[in-house]
Amino acid sequence: MRNSAYNRILLATVAPVVAFAMTSAAHAQTAQDGAQQAEESTGGLADIVVTARRTSENIQTVPVAVTALNAETLQERQVLQVTDLARTAPSLSIGTGGTGPATIVYLAIRGQAQNSPNSYSDAAVGIYIDGVYVARPIVGNLGFLDASGAEVLRGPQGTLFGRNTTGGALNLTTMQPQLDITEGYLKVGFGNYSQKVTEGVLNLPLTDELGVRVAGRYNDRDGYYPNLSTGEANGGIKGEYYARGSLKWAPSSVPLTLNLSGDYMNYRDTGNPVAVAAINPAGPNASFYGISQGVRSGAIPGSTPIPLSATVSVPASTFARFSQGPIGPITQYLNPEFATDAQRATLLSRDWRVNYGAPFTGDPAIDDSGTFNEAYSLTGNLSVDVGDVTIKSITGYRNSNTTSNLDLLGTNTGAGAFISTYKQHQFSEELQVSGNVGKLQYIFGGIYFREAGTEQSRSQIFYASPAASGGDNTFGSFVSTSKGLFAQLYYNVSDAVRLTGGLRYTWDTREIDRQGTAPNVPRPGQAITCQAGVNQGKPAPTGLQAPNSGCHDVGTAKFSYPAWTAGVDVKLTPDVFLYLKTSGASNSGGFNARPVPPPNSSSFKPEDVRDVEGGIKGQFFNNRVRTNLAVFHAWQSNVQRIINTTFVDGAGATRLTQFVTNAGKAKTYGFEFEGTVVPVDGLEIGGSVAYLNASYVKGSRIESQLVGGKIVQVDRSGEPITQAPKWTANASITQTFEMETGKLVLHGDYSYIGSRYFDFFTTGDPAQEAAVAIANEASRVRAYGLINLQASYTFNDPAIEVALWGRNVGNKANFTNVFNSYTGLGATVQFQGAPRTYGATVKYSF
Repeated sequence: MRNSAYNRILLATVAPVVAFAMTSAAHAQTAQDGAQQAEESTGGLADIVVTARRTSENIQTVPVAVTALNAETLQERQVLQVTDLARTAPSLSIGTGGTGPATIVYLAIRGQAQNSPNSYSDAAVGIYIDGVYVARPIVGNLGFLDASGAEVLRGPQGTLFGRNTTGGALNLTTMQPQLDITEGYLKVGFGNYSQKVTEGVLNLPLTDELGVRVAGRYNDRDGYYPNLSTGEANGGIKGEYYARGSLKWAPSSVPLTLNLSGDYMNYRDTGNPVAVAAINPAGPNASFYGISQGVRSGAIPGSTPIPLSATVSVPASTFARFSQGPIGPITQYLNPEFATDAQRATLLSRDWRVNYGAPFTGDPAIDDSGTFNEAYSLTGNLSVDVGDVTIKSITGYRNSNTTSNLDLLGTNTGAGAFISTYKQHQFSEELQVSGNVGKLQYIFGGIYFREAGTEQSRSQIFYASPAASGGDNTFGSFVSTSKGLFAQLYYNVSDAVRLTGGLRYTWDTREIDRQGTAPNVPRPGQAITCQAGVNQGKPAPTGLQAPNSGCHDVGTAKFSYPAWTAGVDVKLTPDVFLYLKTSGASNSGGFNARPVPPPNSSSFKPEDVRDVEGGIKGQFFNNRVRTNLAVFHAWQSNVQRIINTTFVDGAGATRLTQFVTNAGKAKTYGFEFEGTVVPVDGLEIGGSVAYLNASYVKGSRIESQLVGGKIVQVDRSGEPITQAPKWTANASITQTFEMETGKLVLHGDYSYIGSRYFDFFTTGDPAQEAAVAIANEASRVRAYGLINLQASYTFNDPAIEVALWGRNVGNKANFTNVFNSYTGLGATVQFQGAPRTYGATVKYSF
């Protein structure tokens, strides 16, 4: 399979353009490497070259709000994976983990966010690696191995980067082989929590025209988060293996450059941590816990009848196993960051890192906490220069297999747990043609994208009680295809004034086959039924669980939509650049594979975004000061939002589900400022600040809710936008001392992100208002700031670098995501971010 995929990429990359290139060799110009680079300016800041518009340009003359980090800056800022970018760019909010695997990222830029840990909906911020779109946020938290650079593009990027970039794009590039030097490095590192890292790179020219580059890393460490229920720690890495190989061919006789690369990743950990933020005293989890504790302590005789309904009662002893921890109030499991003063006296631990999630369903796949992720990719980039025309082909294939499980409430009870498996593969081919005709520059092209895969999620709810519903076995297969054509033009009215116009049109087709069954764990004699389709609620045709159930609910949807941009930019002086633009983009519609309770729909529409943005960029005082300011206003319609909920089905069973729905209209506005100054040679100070105001349009989000058996209309337009912090900021300082024997670099940075909601709900049931208000507050991740420090010394000969580093050196409590089931299962939980870590690395370069 891998060989055939590789051949497919090679052919798709070379075939569209190689024949044309061979016949045009006489008119060729020297091929240029399009990778990001930083070119030093005398006595000041380095010029930063970005590819935010699919061509190499100075960041100070690009009419896009973009933050760019080259390889050196990534190392200084300790950007080790995608989530670390949140510390470097304004208006960028990143959540991770949660009910998905540790490798998932929930990206939001300027309040534009639509991430769901499943296979059927798309992110609002696209991730691109060497020009190839990474479709699934499930594997989005990619590690930076031998990275060339990272760019955070803010605002809709639909014309050049395509659909699903309504919030922006992360444009990541890797180092390509160098044809004129043999070089490499070997690095080893150690840190607290028994961390061990080994990393190496080798660049080897084979001829003057052909070179290879290989890179690899191994990483493992103990868990950050002690689990008092299991005696182990969550969040540990059992093993991370990451390898990449690339080949570059740049023949002198033919005006082309061909880069082929492939990577492989294998990752295992000890599971996501769960910090209990709020417990509903009237919820089923607390009620069942109270009965269990009473039986275990002897306060409630085991024969005491406990009513399950108006006609059915069971002995209290049947709840005894529901609680597994020590005798005490259920509030003993609260995280100390969320406990009241009265509750603190009962807590099992005062350490914010501690958690208690420990499922005991009897299914080892669910009970053995951990994430497994295996992925590989193949990429081909071909560039051909013919006169004033450049032709590029970008081909990619990716394959991933991810499994994760979780105890949903973290209270060491039998309230709920699940395991999910995601399998996906994708293929894409993009062809670009760019060039100049007089005062006109142009780029146009087309793309074909296809992905397919399956997703399965097995859950158990209240499994250690007589109220067990058996959970769900959700399974679905999907195929998604997308085709697009685009063109963007730049016209130089004069040396100082330039006009921009761009248009893309996209055609999407999404197919799904829901094959899920319920219950996941049937009681003796209980039939396995179909979750959806013509047999919904009826016995599965085969009598077997999904995916062999014989249940099928097939759906197909087609969407088409434009993306566009128009703008003008002006060089007021050689050092001051002003721009004004407007853009529009869309996020694809799709289906939900998991059960969707009425009156919600099993499908959702595309989300549309349009915006206006203006900015001014400048460099002053002989290139020692750089300031970039952007202001923006955006409008969204058919906003896509994730719903985590429980519902009672027609058979009276409580079921857990997650789905995407359209949620009215929203508007956002704000500003972003980035600045860098070099007051004296060797000292660089930088920082950014962003303000965001995000809200729903009044009266646009009217929802039908089922209350007391009746449908009521509820206005949810007053809710805050999720993942939209009002303020984000960061600051950094780097001091470099050039010495006789080497170079000493001291670096420190601080990043701040304001409070943000990951869930919010407005109820139409007056009896639920108080509980919902508590749940909403527990779903707010509080503001926090993190400090990172690093000191390194690099010897001139031999070229050995010794670095000491610390991250979150203040051990600041921070949280990255939320699962809210306060009015469902009976609790809201948040997920801990990394605590204080520190260590050292030694790197030998040659």
